[in-house]
Amino acid sequence: MEVFDEGEQDGDVYVFFVTGAREGDLLAAASRVAMLPGVPPGTVAVVSNDEAEEFGLGRRVALPPPAL
Repeated sequence: MEVFDEGEQDGDVYVFFVTGAREGDLLAAASRVAMLPGVPPGTVAVVSNDEAEEFGLGRRVALPPPAL
């Protein structure tokens, strides 16, 4: 798994990119981050790939997801 940067702001949300692992592992990592102090409720992951036509397009997964 790899995080490419510190995140970036897109409108009123912050975006972090993680890659390099299976989808379940990436969602588990995102879930752990979503439970950290200071992370607001309503956090989502967007499952996408580098061929998406537009930033933010993909399947949305509410975090933390149910146990895998």
